[in-house]
Amino acid sequence: ALKGLAVGHPDIRAGGGGGAGKGKKSVDKNSNEYRVRRERNNIAVRKSRDKAKQRNVETQQKVLELTSDNDRLRKRVEQLSRELDTLRGIFRQLPESSLVKAMGNCA
Repeated sequence: ALKGLAVGHPDIRAGGGGGAGKGKKSVDKNSNEYRVRRERNNIAVRKSRDKAKQRNVETQQKVLELTSDNDRLRKRVEQLSRELDTLRGIFRQLPESSLVKAMGNCA
């Protein structure tokens, strides 16, 4: 049971140690029960890895989508900033008397 482990290896425990539960029992690797358990485990591992890959694909797609949205929104901000600068320039050029009249019409 301890084949391949060096003496003094941290996995080797002296005495009873461990919990009050069941220890590792030796398993016959040729038994039907063992083969069934291994097959179930292999299926579970495959399923888990497939799900992880799918999550990764979905995350990458979301990253692309959000990057695209970000670029679009940055361009919109630039456009609106230019528009605001233009409007500020127009208002600066208006005589103050027309601004007072214009503000009076808004109220």
